[in-house]
Amino acid sequence: FKHEASGEKDEWFYTGDLGAYLVEEFGKHERLPAEPITATRSGDDDAVDYALCWAPDAEAAIGESYVNLIPTPEGGTHVNGLRAGVAQAVREFCEFRNLTPRGIKLTPEDVWDKASYVLSVKIREPQFAVQMKERLGSRDAAALVEGFVRDSLALWLNRHPDAGERIAQFAIANAQERAKAAARVVRKRIAGGPALPGKLADCVSQEPRRSFIWPANCGSRIFTDRT
Repeated sequence: FKHEASGEKDEWFYTGDLGAYLVEEFGKHERLPAEPITATRSGDDDAVDYALCWAPDAEAAIGESYVNLIPTPEGGTHVNGLRAGVAQAVREFCEFRNLTPRGIKLTPEDVWDKASYVLSVKIREPQFAVQMKERLGSRDAAALVEGFVRDSLALWLNRHPDAGERIAQFAIANAQERAKAAARVVRKRIAGGPALPGKLADCVSQEPRRSFIWPANCGSRIFTDRT
């Protein structure tokens, strides 16, 4: 900030990197890994800088993204690329080390749960999806970020196998819980059977006089008379 009257200039800057920023934001919350994963790519026409970690016990995740230093609170294609790149890298790590149990398939949601990030992208002529520049719409940004994040995170996971396996097991546990929840819903639907006429309901009464068996082509069911 330059004072026009006096000619004095005040400058503000952050001495740490994006990883240090995440550490400060989380405070004493457990982080996975303890030191956030960071990577930087700088080209002639573009640049990508990100920090990433998981905080299983944090009440809310941190998600901040920027395009040419412009905040994008609604995310956009660059954040979509980050999510896709992280999911691909973790899935490939699990497959290479045979960590995924049979019948379990990791989705981006399984991997992304409790993940926090700071993402900064610099590109030429960014296209925003809304007038207020809160969400990036440039299609090229998704491919740029996805490819860089996938490769850099895969390299990090293989260089830090212990931390990588902890991240993988966290995602696998999310997938297993999701599969159990889906199975409970299916069993509930099967137990409920087809829709019944208005005056019939599945048996809830303990009185034999108010219950009866309805024969059907595929078997029989016990109902309670509502009348």
